[in-house]
Amino acid sequence: MPNHKGPPVTSIALTAKKGEHQYAILRILSDTNAITETKSVQDVILCTYSIPFHISIPEFLEFVAPTDSFVCHYRVFRDTSSDTYSVLLKFRDPYSANSYYKQYNDRLFSSMEPEKCQVVYVESIEFNADTISPSTIPFTQQVDLEQDDSLSTCPVCLEPMDERSTGLLTILCQHTFHCHCLSKWGDGSCPVCRYSQKPHRSIETESAHTTNQMLPIRDPNDENECATCHATEHLWVCLICGNIGCGRYENAHAYEHYRQTDHLYSLEIETQRVWDYAGDGYVHRLIQNAVDGKLVELPSTTEDSNVSASQVNGRIVRALPALCEIQEKLEAISLEYNYLLTSQLDSQQIHYESQMEQVAAQLSDMRSKTRSLLAEADQIQAENQRLEAENLEKEKQIVEFTKGKEKADKKLECWKEKCESTKAVWLEEKEVSPSTGWISNDPTLSNRICALLDDKFTKAIKELSDQVRDLMFFLEAREKVQGHPELEGGSVETRTPQPRSKRGKGKRS
Repeated sequence: MPNHKGPPVTSIALTAKKGEHQYAILRILSDTNAITETKSVQDVILCTYSIPFHISIPEFLEFVAPTDSFVCHYRVFRDTSSDTYSVLLKFRDPYSANSYYKQYNDRLFSSMEPEKCQVVYVESIEFNADTISPSTIPFTQQVDLEQDDSLSTCPVCLEPMDERSTGLLTILCQHTFHCHCLSKWGDGSCPVCRYSQKPHRSIETESAHTTNQMLPIRDPNDENECATCHATEHLWVCLICGNIGCGRYENAHAYEHYRQTDHLYSLEIETQRVWDYAGDGYVHRLIQNAVDGKLVELPSTTEDSNVSASQVNGRIVRALPALCEIQEKLEAISLEYNYLLTSQLDSQQIHYESQMEQVAAQLSDMRSKTRSLLAEADQIQAENQRLEAENLEKEKQIVEFTKGKEKADKKLECWKEKCESTKAVWLEEKEVSPSTGWISNDPTLSNRICALLDDKFTKAIKELSDQVRDLMFFLEAREKVQGHPELEGGSVETRTPQPRSKRGKGKRS
């Protein structure tokens, strides 16, 4: 039997658990009744199976990205179900494989979907050597990398592929890439053969479809035809996207393509002339002569093939004067455009230089203002320090005056006590001692003594009251100055009131 050419299809047969790990047998199928050989593998190969097809390979690689550095090879297989696929992961050591099993087994692919990541250890691989290509048997061929001098290169980055240093990925079409290279390929298809893993047909036709996944090779004898009505005459090809449509003499599908896509230029296949839908006319195409660099008109392919070379040269020679005139006009226009561009650039240079000068002047002005403000700030700071020093001095004076007031209050209390005691003693002696009877009998002398004592005490009390009044006035002035800083440094003057002259009232007659 010939080798199996389609993508490998696998099935998973679960076996008994060994400890906490679930083991399984991987079967690579082409005929379910023809399994003949078995390969045992190490405990470093795990299989993630039943992955939904709507999760692409790059999305799966992003899902297991934390384990990339521990995986040396990924291998993708189709499942017997048309909706899922499987991925074999070959780890560098059993510890990493165990960590992957514990972290990802029964884990949701997404919080919005019910599918879970199902992981099993691969105990052995069963396949049919007659119907399965050896290249589809995963991780069973031991290659001596030291003797393999020419390692295969990645089709994307053209760097050597060595699974000892970087992780590799083999997809359904058996093409192998670096993992990071294919993860950046957002097309979902193979970069080499454009094979897509997504199913486009029903289950009944899936087996026939898997044998024809490669793009069909076009027969050179096939004729071009309209992509819509399959007409073979009066065809036009879009120069933007390559769509082939029929002309106005058929069903005008080329014009319909222009109306749908706004692709302006279309090439008539028979005459090789280009039509401009916006200008509603053919495009005049010129080519540059390789000999002298002059522009000449592109000859039409519909001209008679028997036209001699001399006739063609004669046409070119007759067209040269007109072409030279056109060339001179183009040079004049180019020169005029260069002059205009130069003048505009000069004016822009002058404009921006003036703006730069204005900005420089504003910057200089701001610097001078900044220096003046800094100097003013220094002066204010020095004045503040001076006022703080004066405030400290005033506070010291207030403390001294407060102490003097306390002393004066104490003296006043002492004098009052002495006065009271002296008066009490005098009254007592006056009543008891007969020797002082002359004083009590002489009212004039008694009144004089009392007046002298009253004057003495009155003077003492007045002096103390003046001191208390001055001290209270100082305290009130200090509170006012603290409430109004602008009064600091001022002086207070009192004006002595002038005595009013008393005028006697005249007697009325």
